[in-house]
Amino acid sequence: MNDNSGKLSVLLVEDNEDDVLIARRAFKEFKFISAVHIARDGQEALDLLSAPGGGGKPLRPSLILLDITLPLMDGISLLKRLKADPALRAIPVVMLTTSSRHEDILRSYENGAASYITKPSSLEDFLELARRFEQYWVSVSKLPL
Repeated sequence: MNDNSGKLSVLLVEDNEDDVLIARRAFKEFKFISAVHIARDGQEALDLLSAPGGGGKPLRPSLILLDITLPLMDGISLLKRLKADPALRAIPVVMLTTSSRHEDILRSYENGAASYITKPSSLEDFLELARRFEQYWVSVSKLPL
């Protein structure tokens, strides 16, 4: 959820530790993210969104950044589950993945993805992506949460 400062809370669903570290560094540098929650697979993401640790308040991030290739439950399957759940379907899901396959792009949009981004390969390119991401999702776009 957006906090009063206009910052975003993000759930990053990513199993690659290097990509997690790069994303955290980029988001920290630009300071438009109030919190980054990490899930290493689709099932862990669902658990966080239903109730962290099996109890307590469910996580409601401003955005979900979702990789396609994940253990236990792949990103497309998770996307389908998110968009089928009335409590979660309004959360924008941005696919952030290494795949540039047309089939993956098409399946993502067919199942409700708000955007599809191919992961940059270097930290410098990821920082540039973060700049653009901030401009769009913080300055231009209006989020439902």
